[in-house]
Amino acid sequence: MGLEGALRVGLRLSQGRVAAVHIGSTRPDLARRLLQGRSRADIVTALPRLFSICGRSQAAAGQLACVAAAGEVLSPGTLADLHVGVAAEMLRENAWRILLDWPGWIDETPDPAAVAAARGSLAIGRLSPDKPQAQAIAIAAFGMPAADWLAADTPAALDAWLAAGQTAAARFIRQLRDDEASCTTLTALTTLTALTAGTADLTRSGRVPLTPDLPDPALLPSPPDATLLAALAQTMATDPDFASHPLWQGQPAETGALARWQHEPLIAALSRRASGRMLPRFVARLLELARLLVDQAGGAVVPAVGALTLPQGGGIGWVDNARGLLIHHARLDADRATHYRIVAPTEWNFHPAGALVSALLGSPAQDLTSVKQRAARWVHSLDPCVACRVEIDDA
Repeated sequence: MGLEGALRVGLRLSQGRVAAVHIGSTRPDLARRLLQGRSRADIVTALPRLFSICGRSQAAAGQLACVAAAGEVLSPGTLADLHVGVAAEMLRENAWRILLDWPGWIDETPDPAAVAAARGSLAIGRLSPDKPQAQAIAIAAFGMPAADWLAADTPAALDAWLAAGQTAAARFIRQLRDDEASCTTLTALTTLTALTAGTADLTRSGRVPLTPDLPDPALLPSPPDATLLAALAQTMATDPDFASHPLWQGQPAETGALARWQHEPLIAALSRRASGRMLPRFVARLLELARLLVDQAGGAVVPAVGALTLPQGGGIGWVDNARGLLIHHARLDADRATHYRIVAPTEWNFHPAGALVSALLGSPAQDLTSVKQRAARWVHSLDPCVACRVEIDDA
């Protein structure tokens, strides 16, 4: 296990259903252990070394947090450079998942063009739809220019694209849609067995009893507003466990591509028609990749980055990156961090009573292989930034 730790999802089955879900994490509080007490320069230098995934986002959020904590303001040029760097990182993360991981999830091998396009994403700095790398990624993912795929923004158009199945991404989404439809039918035909396992401790226990209707958590606002950031900062300053079990308005929340694009016509329509969030999440990631490739003549709406100096002292730096809202909270004294906390997207999306639990709890579990495969797909839809394994627990 690396420095960043890992996640374990344990499922307990009963009477053909997932009766309990336990999410365990070995992710250490690196901010408190390794960054608190260090200088601003040391923090910004250390962050990309500590976090191998989304290291540029981590460094940007750290720089923004320290600047805000010092009561300073970044120049527009520096802020723009951070935006460009995070956007390039977001594109690479999405391209690698879609072009290299998605084929494997439907038992395909990525074709050479997709592999070459994914590797080409590493060379992208400032985004432009005219760059050969961007064009290659679009053809490998969509089978057409990204702008053309974005123009077909209705469920009917998406279904036509899926039916054509020109790319592994289209075939993956098609299989996902069909599997989810089959699972919905199975759920409707299966009698829900009421299990009582006590009351879940939303913030600490990590074990949640089966309930007939566990609602999906709220989607975090994207980009976050000052009120949300200030409220989170206040809790981060007083609750040492908040970074590992974050709550918004007292409840778990979800962040990521679905939260960012929930109001787009295609994503909104899919969310209304789908039985859960898995399909809209994956399609939102495709839409995000297309938006990044098109780049809207240099004015892409993603990703968002920002900073906030807090009235009570200290500062917040935030980046809405490939996996969702990343928050750094710092307090400085003589240019050293007297307080440093990080709340990462994985902690929002893998909260012990959050999005993954609401999706899995009570779902059909007819055989061990299929339930583990489906649980793994739900995990993939939330895209943790660390390794995650799914296991069946004894009753």
